[in-house]
Amino acid sequence: MADSTPAAVLGTLAAGALIKHLSAAYIAKKDFVRVGRISELYVWPVKSCGGLNVQAGQCEKTGLFHGGVGDRTWVIVSPEGGYVTQRQEPKMALIKVSLHGSTLSVDAPGMPTLQLPTKPQTDDKSQVHNVKIKVDTTEYLDCGEKAAAWINKYLGRQGLKVGFSAPNLHKRDAITAQKLWEHNAKSGDLLSFSDYSSYMLMTAQSMNVLNSKLDKPVYILNFRPNFVVDECEEFDEENWSEVKIGNVRFRNIDDCTRCLLTTVDPYTGEKSKEEEPLKTLRTFRCRSRYGPKPVMGICLAPDSLGDVKLGDEVYVKYK
Repeated sequence: MADSTPAAVLGTLAAGALIKHLSAAYIAKKDFVRVGRISELYVWPVKSCGGLNVQAGQCEKTGLFHGGVGDRTWVIVSPEGGYVTQRQEPKMALIKVSLHGSTLSVDAPGMPTLQLPTKPQTDDKSQVHNVKIKVDTTEYLDCGEKAAAWINKYLGRQGLKVGFSAPNLHKRDAITAQKLWEHNAKSGDLLSFSDYSSYMLMTAQSMNVLNSKLDKPVYILNFRPNFVVDECEEFDEENWSEVKIGNVRFRNIDDCTRCLLTTVDPYTGEKSKEEEPLKTLRTFRCRSRYGPKPVMGICLAPDSLGDVKLGDEVYVKYK
């Protein structure tokens, strides 16, 4: 016989209310919820060089575009067919770019301005070569002798070339990235010259936590994000499965592991002798699955395309 005492009735009602609350919380967690807004947008046209701080951009499969210029669309190619970054040449941080119509102007200390067309001719297949990015090989268009002479003179090297990922050339697929852990990339997550993903997001709050632990604060530019989100909880980004900015939806494919490139000061082009902020990140941002590489930010792949701008509200689904 059912217990109909007041205590039993109250217990039943309380249990029902708890179940309803937990169910509502579960459903809400599966829906998009607002977490903040876009406070900074960056396009990095030449891999491992200075970027464009922009007001708005267009989200394409291979990355963020502004004025027809895409993220990591140019690359410095070594004589061996690999790529060169600030890991080997920290002075690359001082290479600045600016957009003038259909021309990307490239400047560096003590150098004349190099002008690169944003839509170079790609008819001459003899100028198309291969470059190895991480474990994958992809195609690039040789930007010519003038560009090569410029980068070789600035870096004091020989045999370097400047390569361009023309729209009609082969693109890498993020799903082929050889990692020792599972990630959420899918076939069709295309890359030009980015390492592992076409977009990277960080939050101002996570950056504040890191800087609170450093004797000398570093810049968000040390980490080279595309999106900076403000007004959210610190490191909450690691709990997001999907991100919506404006009308564009992204999938969180992995945490962003960090390397020595973060130790290069973007304003001096010098590496930190103390290996900061990497040293401090290793004290509280390492995860067993990633080994000694700390994480900061998340890697994204677009599941839809469209426009984004500063001030756009950011909505997410939680894992």
